[in-house]
Amino acid sequence: MSYTTQAQDLFKPKFGLRAGASFSTMFGPQEAGVEENNKLTVRVAAGGTVKIPLHERFGIAAEVVFVQKGTYYSASADNSFLKLPPYGTEQSLIYGYNKVGNGYEKITDKNYKRRVGMNIINAYIEIPVMFYFEVLDDRLQFDLGAGIGFLIDSKALGTIKYGAADILNADNPDPTQFIEMDLDYKMIKDELGALYDGTAKSAKIDGTTRYYPRGPSAYYFTDVEDKANEHIFKTIDLTLQAGVSYYFTPGLRMGLRFSYSMLDITTNKYDYSIKDLNSDGSYIQRNDIDGNLGFQLFVGLQF
Repeated sequence: MSYTTQAQDLFKPKFGLRAGASFSTMFGPQEAGVEENNKLTVRVAAGGTVKIPLHERFGIAAEVVFVQKGTYYSASADNSFLKLPPYGTEQSLIYGYNKVGNGYEKITDKNYKRRVGMNIINAYIEIPVMFYFEVLDDRLQFDLGAGIGFLIDSKALGTIKYGAADILNADNPDPTQFIEMDLDYKMIKDELGALYDGTAKSAKIDGTTRYYPRGPSAYYFTDVEDKANEHIFKTIDLTLQAGVSYYFTPGLRMGLRFSYSMLDITTNKYDYSIKDLNSDGSYIQRNDIDGNLGFQLFVGLQF
């Protein structure tokens, strides 16, 4: 009877909680002629865990975790363009290109620069399923497996600047001589062509004053005619995960978990070049494969 009881206790599922910091960035190919950077950001991760022993040393662990991922993305492109949709009495306009017949030709005798900086925050409900193995008298646990993540929120805050390169490169550029917009993207909720702040601003570029909105939403700069419930970031992410935990007691641990996307997390129809356009003035799709990359540092309780 004693042996049976011990065996039942050994293979009894163990439930727990874990919470900590999520350190994340994004990876993907850089566009030629564009200086792009993705910096590590710090967010949160928290959820519930269950550990199912298959042996006294190994078993299966599953989790349901709320985790924030993202990056601080910056880009700087010389000889670039900016497409402005109609605004008030202003007609649509493409800076950096000249209208020639039925098409457009890039301006080559003057350097127009675009700078973008945005803090991207994507929130997922993630379900990792891991194989675990314990050593050092059950003090040290190694994990390897995969997780599926469901995007529940996607936001970005930042700025976009556009103007003559000699003006933007100045130490104290004249704000009336270049375009500067505040970005407040809600990438699941925003509609095509919407503005979060329609307040008028103006800039004088090449001697001509142009009025434009202060705050475009996520789908203001797009050729897409039907959003069709597709967002800039895809709904599902599949990740390869590996980690290690140290148990101070049977009920208290500290862990480290690495995560790497195995799918493209961005939607191709919103993945544009920021340097060049097609000859008809439409955006050039890049079709890059982009992913999340990061790790979590957490404290866990096990009951």
